[in-house]
Amino acid sequence: MLKKDWNKELKKLTVSKGSDSFKVEPTPYRDWRLLVIGFFVTLVLSVGFNIYMSIEINRDNFFTTTPKSEQGVVFNSEGLSAVLGALAAKEAASEKLRTEEVLVVDPSL
Repeated sequence: MLKKDWNKELKKLTVSKGSDSFKVEPTPYRDWRLLVIGFFVTLVLSVGFNIYMSIEINRDNFFTTTPKSEQGVVFNSEGLSAVLGALAAKEAASEKLRTEEVLVVDPSL
């Protein structure tokens, strides 16, 4: 059985023929080849992920929740009285500011 050398295959994709590897020169064939291969790899991964998601959602395995034990809602009367007391205090402070005369010197006079 013939064994394939993957390092040589990857170097074929990234090295362009007839150019010095130490020079920084444009190599459009290599660049476009990498771009197209990257696009198709991303496309295949995206399609695979979407197929996986649709299969798992159709099986109802993806969004599983544990059933909760039903308990009635308990009315918190102490919390209600604390909130009503705070609102009454704020209303009293607001009313005091509204009715009191403010002694501020007008700087324009």
